[in-house]
Amino acid sequence: MVKTPPDFTCLFTLVMVPSLAVVNPAGGGRINSPTQNIDAHEIYNTATNSWTAGAPLPTARSGVAYALYQNFIVVAGGECRDKKTFAENEAYDLKSGRWVTFEALPTSRHAFRGVTVGKSLYFAGGASNCGGGPRLSELLVFDLP
Repeated sequence: MVKTPPDFTCLFTLVMVPSLAVVNPAGGGRINSPTQNIDAHEIYNTATNSWTAGAPLPTARSGVAYALYQNFIVVAGGECRDKKTFAENEAYDLKSGRWVTFEALPTSRHAFRGVTVGKSLYFAGGASNCGGGPRLSELLVFDLP
């Protein structure tokens, strides 16, 4: 059985980094208060079945999109800051253990997905208001270094 993370949350996404055998959830909301965003960044080691704390997410939020790009775990968008969604696009550098800032999303959003293909990062869909619509049908593309 997998151990529960020390700061268990809801509304977060997992990213598996196969080369490191780790799973990285970051951000989210408290189980008993999902609108209370947190900046927790937990790292689960699949080999040892143990959790360690990573550098906190610079912008506490939930409902984000994640994507793995080279040595970065990209965390974009999210909800709810003063009843608004986020446009932040931050990435955790797996080599340095630090967060870096990427170009912000042109439209803030939550409840969407991201994927990388080559050196491009794609974000699709989402919603522009906390907790729901209006739904966004855009496909955003970022060219990465």
